[in-house]
Amino acid sequence: MDGQTGLVGRAGQRGFRLGVDEVTTQSAARNINASGRRYLIVHADAGWVAPAREGADGFLPKLVGELALQGTETRLVAAGSRPAHTLLDPRADHVHIQMGDRPAYARNMMHVEQSHIVGFWYLDEIGVFANSSLRLSQFCPERVNRSHAEYFFNGVTGWMLRENISKASQHERMPGQLEPAKAVVFAQEIEGLRDRAHFLTNEQMIRTAAEFDRKARVYVKLHPRQSKATRRDLLAVAQDYPNVSVAEHSVHDLIEASELVITQNSGAGFEALMQKKPVVTCARSDYRHATLTARTPGDLGEALDYGADAMVDFPYEKYLYWYLHRNLLEEAKDSFAERAVARLREKAFL
Repeated sequence: MDGQTGLVGRAGQRGFRLGVDEVTTQSAARNINASGRRYLIVHADAGWVAPAREGADGFLPKLVGELALQGTETRLVAAGSRPAHTLLDPRADHVHIQMGDRPAYARNMMHVEQSHIVGFWYLDEIGVFANSSLRLSQFCPERVNRSHAEYFFNGVTGWMLRENISKASQHERMPGQLEPAKAVVFAQEIEGLRDRAHFLTNEQMIRTAAEFDRKARVYVKLHPRQSKATRRDLLAVAQDYPNVSVAEHSVHDLIEASELVITQNSGAGFEALMQKKPVVTCARSDYRHATLTARTPGDLGEALDYGADAMVDFPYEKYLYWYLHRNLLEEAKDSFAERAVARLREKAFL
């Protein structure tokens, strides 16, 4: 035994053994390497260890089940742990999946994370979110079938807006009840991260939007995981401006009421594309193709002035189809596991 064996996900509930163990010791990791067998090793960040072990995520149970049917076993390990480093020994030639935002390119490594939209997953060679290969890709709308894109767009956006779906729980929708605003600023908690991604701070975004037109309303929504210190500081900034309101409403209502959406690179900014609203991203973003990018307060001021006109003809339907359907994996699709395995085979000759 190389760890505690558990039944994972829905298949596990039916008694179908998926052969998933969590590797917690150096000796267990060395035994796996010495077995002469090639495994899929899932390196889970702290927030993903328990969901992955219990099969509570929407990605891993399906992938593990498909690989088990094809004779490949999977092991789970805490990312960055000593057993994880042992299992990364290139001589063992395992295939590795990183669950969480730890960008890196390696011969046999791919990266998994739930995307900005519930039900869609990254399986990327470089990283996830702003570190994904999508940020470096080129969007070519002329290569996207319009009718396919419109059908997909209407299905995804109709469901999410109608059911008030977002990655974070939202207040009940009240369409048409909010006063119109020039902009909504969706704050984040990324400024203290080791690897900087932002061009502008939350404070710079709020002050620039508020001072652009002091008679125009600006909404600010704090992030659900905003730290107490950041929350306190941003509330103090908002109090400097009579035209700024800190709101708790559904992101969908705030987007609907606002002419422009401002964020660093949040999922709420991506969700604004579903309402075809011009978005200004103030950080590195993997959906930057569909936004205006502000690297300075001056850039943001120009976007506030001309952003709506600049994005009026943007093909939002084609973009969401390209981003979500072509580049990510949709867990509701019957082909989900098959497509995931195909990507692993192409990457690592599994």
